[in-house]
This record gives sequence, structure tokens and C-alpha cells, in this order.
Amino acid sequence: MENHTHAHGCTHCACNNPVLEILKEELFSPENLGKMKSKSAQNAQQQPQSLLISGGTIRPMIGGSTDTVEAIGIANGNVVIAGSHLKVEEFMIKNHHGFTPKKLTGTQTLLPGLIEPHVHIVPTAMMTAWIDVSPFKEQDLLEEYDLTTVGKAINGNLPTKSGYVILGRGLDPSLMPFVDNNGVKELVTIDNTVLDGINSDIPMMLLSASMHTLYLNTKALTYVYDHNLELHLKYKSAADYISATNGQLQESLEMTPALKVIKEQVIAMAQDIDTYLTELFQLANSRGVTFMYDAGLNSNFEKLLTTYLGSNTELVRTGGALLCANQSEADGLGTYTPPVNYESVYYGHVKVVSDGSNQGLTGYQSTPYICNPADNIGIFNFPQSGIPATTIPPNYDKLINTVVAGKGWPLMVHANGDQAVSFAINAYQSALAQYRGSELRNRIEHCSLLTRSQITQMLQMGVSPSFLIGHVGYWGYAFSKVIFGEEKAQMLDLCGSTLAVGMRITLHSDNEVSPLGPLRMMEQSITRIMEKHKETKEVLNKAECLTPEQALIAVTYDAAWQCYADQWVGSLDKGYFADFVILGEDPLSMTTESSQYMKMRNISVLETWLGGVLVYTPES
Repeated sequence: MENHTHAHGCTHCACNNPVLEILKEELFSPENLGKMKSKSAQNAQQQPQSLLISGGTIRPMIGGSTDTVEAIGIANGNVVIAGSHLKVEEFMIKNHHGFTPKKLTGTQTLLPGLIEPHVHIVPTAMMTAWIDVSPFKEQDLLEEYDLTTVGKAINGNLPTKSGYVILGRGLDPSLMPFVDNNGVKELVTIDNTVLDGINSDIPMMLLSASMHTLYLNTKALTYVYDHNLELHLKYKSAADYISATNGQLQESLEMTPALKVIKEQVIAMAQDIDTYLTELFQLANSRGVTFMYDAGLNSNFEKLLTTYLGSNTELVRTGGALLCANQSEADGLGTYTPPVNYESVYYGHVKVVSDGSNQGLTGYQSTPYICNPADNIGIFNFPQSGIPATTIPPNYDKLINTVVAGKGWPLMVHANGDQAVSFAINAYQSALAQYRGSELRNRIEHCSLLTRSQITQMLQMGVSPSFLIGHVGYWGYAFSKVIFGEEKAQMLDLCGSTLAVGMRITLHSDNEVSPLGPLRMMEQSITRIMEKHKETKEVLNKAECLTPEQALIAVTYDAAWQCYADQWVGSLDKGYFADFVILGEDPLSMTTESSQYMKMRNISVLETWLGGVLVYTPES
């Protein structure tokens, strides 16, 4: 269990990685950015192919329809025609002589490239060298995930450089076996003594999956105290520091002294960022992804990605949201101009993070979590003294108004807890009442806990949700049994209800909170099976299950729309980029639970194409 404070304060999540935020001046200094630059450019961008593709199943998703066509023509990096084989062939012979015929066979299926509408590219890549202590193996939960398996991962990957501390990422107590506390199930508590049982000889720091707690063993606490004199002003001895924190450093204020001590190691481990970005994009390609929308860009991340793309082959298209943390940053925004022509790392939204994560017990709730610590309602990032917990803080309302009504920017609000979602809706209502521009594609990210009346309010405002569907598949069991209780857990990710009233929705991974994989996200939205106990196949709120067609639209056509990319990607309409994927099987042919569960995510990705260039095969 993450025993965080109950008071208001800034909380972290994947949307605002604390390591990169605290060490940003050191990590992104001109000197270190120079060290991180590509050491040698990859092969020059290949020329796009002219293709006539036919056979198998071809779903271009034109206009959001899942209907099939017989053939599709590709030239100069774009789709030039789709329709009957005869019509496409005649057009290609006349206009693109010398094209290459490509025949799909059997169950092979061509779809538009899949879209990840909410990820964190640079933070994920920069922490690649940290030991993975997460509960995932590829896209599945580990069969066993507890302190023993975490210990094996750590002790099997100890640092080889003298003076280095053990650094791990992704620790998730909510997916470990529950602890019985006088007949009540609780999340496991992790502190310095627990970590000493894993390794007491080498200083160890493990960042939680929710990113609001940094866990330290006793050796690390002593190391931090001895190497950071500022702590001597607050604590009389290392023993006092250990006793006060128990190895659970919460949020920036407590994490900063520890992370400052290891900054040289963190910088050194990030200098292969060029390689790590390539590996991340290749992983995305291997799962059929051709577009990634970063939900927490800043000038440093933009600079790093732009530098990378200047000397490396583009494997996925990128855009994102500009992170805005305070009123000063909102006041400094320029006037919004919708993207027209695609440019790598374009900005489509502003992003505001209002609370933390529900599985990390920091999502902001109207009533306390049912597990310990007692009376915990989570954390809201925009506190204002004298304001009741269920009243929207005026400073938060002003921030949203400035972004939307004042500057005219589309907005993505991170809101997990039910009270945070309520605040987001209220702030949107206030801002949009004053907004006089063209329609904006405003979003609520995660939008984890919803009511029917809130769905109606969002529909009326034109605000759409993007669901971290892993909350159901991966964490649903913990939410229903320990964190929220059965009744409140029914509010999780109301995909079916939002679509039923006519809203457009998307599914996202929030990588690396959960693994990349739109096919897996489709599967979890279709089955809503809670995977922690695979054998029971317990479904969380069956009424909210999507059809395969609805799920496919959510990771292609509507995802492109939500990211202001629908004039380039999301379908294979004439003039759109030739970004597509060829699968070994059509996900829409999987019509029963037995054919979908734990199988749709594992459909073979045979080829991934970007702009008419083959960027992935299993052999590449």
C-alpha cells in the first residue's frame, strides 16, 4: 500500500514523471542533450512503394465504417484509391504504371495503422535502463507477482558500475496478492524493512507504477542522508530520517533530496535515449501502431524528439498535448491554430493533470477509499485553502477558463477520481459558456468513474472521454474487491454508455502505466474480464462491453479525430497517409468470448507500413 498524505498537494503520474521533472535542469541541459544526440544516423528514409493490395480482408475504415473493399491503391506515400479490384487496377495502370501487386491470403487483414491516443514517449524511453519491476510480461499480467518475484528481478539485474544504486520502475502493490487484516483485504504495505528483505547491501530506490511514491531500502535512506546536507537541517540523524519516512518518499517534496543524490547516475543511464526511442517505436510497430499522441509534452521533450527525428527514420507519427501546470503557464500560451499539414511532434491540445491514479490511491474521490489508510480521498493538484473538498477550487476553474475560453486551446484534463471528474466537467461548463470560437475537441483523460448524468453533461458540451481500459482488465479486480468496492467499481470506464448516447470515445494505454497494444485494448473493452484471476473470467459491468466494431473504431477513426489527426490518419481514404497494418487474422471475425479473451491481443502483426514504407515485419 502507498501510504501517501491525505492533504492537497501536487501528485505525479505518467503524465508528469517525477524523475524527469525534478532533474529536468540537469537532464536537459545543453551539455547533456549533446551527449544524448544520435551517435550515427540510421539509414536514409526509404522511398514509398506503389502498391495494389487485394485479397484477404481489407477494412479501410472510410468515414468510420468497418465495411470491406476488394482492393486499395498506394502511391507516393498516400492512399490513392480504394474500392473494387477492377476499379483500383484500372486506376493504378493509368496513373501509377509500374506498381507492385500485393496479394493477401486467407485470414490476412489490412487495417489503418492503429493509434495510441495517450502515451508518454520520452519518459518511457528515458527510464528504459531502470530495472523493470512491473507486473507485466509483454501485454499480460505475470502469473506470479509479489515481493519474491520483484526480488528476483532486482537481484538478477544488480548494477555493474561501482557506486551505482539499484533503480527500479513500475512497482505496483495493487496487483500483488492482498493481505488479510482481521478479515479485511488490504493492499500490501511496502517500506524500507520490506525492501531490506530483498537486498540490504546495496542502496535501492523503486519508483511506483503510479509515480507518486519512491520506495527506498535502509541502505538507500542512509546513503541519501549522508550525501544530501539539506536533510541535516530537518533530521538530526539518518536514523531520524529513516524513522520519519519508513522508506516511502511521497511526491516531489520528499523525492527531490533522494533523486538529487543520484542525478549523475540517472543522467548516465539516459544517454542512450536514441536507442531507447528506436526500441520503443519498434515495439509500437510490432503491435500495429503507426501513430502515438504524447499526453504530456513540454519544450524539453519536444526538443529531444525533434532532434531524434532529425537523424533517425520516422517509424511512427507523433503529436501531443502541451503540459500546463499552473496559471502562469496558461497565461503564457499563444493563440491556438489547429494543425493542417502534418508535422512531427505537433501540438493538438493543452494538458492539465488534476489528480493522481486510482490504483495508487491518489485519484481524487468524493468519498474515501475503502482500504487503508483511513479517510483517504486522494489528492487534487490545485488546492486552495478554505475550500471544501467537494467544491471546485476557483484557481482550478480559472486555469481551465484561461486555456479554453481565454486562449482558445483544446484541452485534455487528466481526471481519475469521481470528484476530479466532477470538477473537470464543472470547469468545462464554465469555460465553454464563455468560449466563442469554433468547436474544440476537448477531452477528459482516463475519465475513470462516471455517472449517467455526467455522460449527458459531457455530450451536451462536446467533451469526449479517453479510457485507460486497463483499469478494467488489469486493475478491475483490485478496484472491486479492495480499493472501491463492488458498487463503485461499476462506474469504471463506461464505454458502452458513452457510445450509446452518441459520444465518440477512444481507448489508451497511458504507456508505460500499461503496455502498448491497441488490439489488447480492444479485447479488454469487448470482454471487460478482470484478468488478475484469469480462471474465473469475472466480467466487470457486462452492460458496458463494446462490440468488436465499436472497439476498432475507437483505436482508429475516432482516435485520429480526438487527436486532430483525422485529415491524415485513422482511415485509408483517398489522400490519407498510407499508414496501415496487415494482421494474420481479422479482429472483427472474433465474435465469441472464447475467441477474444487473451487472444485478440496476440493476433499476429505481419507487416506495419508508414507512408507506403514497410517499417516492420516479425523478421526485421
